[in-house]
Amino acid sequence: MRPSTGPALSVDARPAFMFQCGDTDLWAVALDASGAILPKDRCAQGWVLRSKFSLGVHEAVPAAIDPEPIIRAIAADGYFLWHLDSGQSHATSQ
Repeated sequence: MRPSTGPALSVDARPAFMFQCGDTDLWAVALDASGAILPKDRCAQGWVLRSKFSLGVHEAVPAAIDPEPIIRAIAADGYFLWHLDSGQSHATSQ
């Protein structure tokens, strides 16, 4: 019998970073703390780092969004964008 080591950590989790476009409702997630991959043409005010979190299918995202679309967008485009509108998120990968 194996001894219990406490709660299992999500092996697929990795550090991710949440950015806000200035003080607008446009938000982004990227795996690079510099945000260099984020589209500058979508944010004239400049991307501002707001938080660091663990991104994985079993990890909570610090926004009302499931992690799976974020993971898919990062795999496809390198980043994930969404607008907060009345408390709801509208995700895009472009």
